[in-house]
Amino acid sequence: MLSLPEKFKKDANVAKVTFIRGANLTGADKKRFETAVKDIRLTYQIEGFDIPNLVNEDYNCQVIMFLRITLTELKQAPYVASIVQKYISPLCVIEFTDGTEEQYSFADKRLNKQNKKEIVIESEYLSSKLPLEFQNDTKTLFALYIDYETILNRSNKHAFYIEMMTKAFLVSNQGLFSGQDELIDNKKLWYDEEKAKRLLPLLKQLKAAKLSAAKAKTISEKSNFNSQIKTIIKQLEGLQ
Repeated sequence: MLSLPEKFKKDANVAKVTFIRGANLTGADKKRFETAVKDIRLTYQIEGFDIPNLVNEDYNCQVIMFLRITLTELKQAPYVASIVQKYISPLCVIEFTDGTEEQYSFADKRLNKQNKKEIVIESEYLSSKLPLEFQNDTKTLFALYIDYETILNRSNKHAFYIEMMTKAFLVSNQGLFSGQDELIDNKKLWYDEEKAKRLLPLLKQLKAAKLSAAKAKTISEKSNFNSQIKTIIKQLEGLQ
């Protein structure tokens, strides 16, 4: 689990039925959720004013929850994340584990303008798999960049969460482009909340374009995707 101060520790069990009823799961979905999930625990919750709240027309960020969900198989993580993140209104980091590996789920949420009691997921990300029992390069980078003490922007809880989520994407996708190391180490960028919010959508577009380029069957298609890649990289460099 990510390193967090002891004062935020909760260690409380959360019943599976909370999500089954809350998300109105029935039939095959209910059975799949019950079979996939072995245990759910609220491990930590960042609350209080060490990091200020963000409450306005778009956001109601007063806590950041941290859940640990033990699964029968880690391949069920995307399915379970889609249910849990949509049901939980606060910003939430979910650690999924099968006892051998772990993955982290993030979801940026805003208020539904038509119904303030509901949330809309604007962006989400599920990290690459990390080993539990030993270190590898990605796990080392997670500890280095996504530790509570190393997140730079503490202007409000939403900015803090966005930085965590974006850095998780960056360390899980090493080699995406040549300026990646400079990007993640650019303190000025992370302190600029508006610029930091623009990073993840561009990074996702870049990854998708590179995957499409690799699968392109004609020179024309590959050239088109390569042009997109150059444009996106230029936009990323412009944020620094």
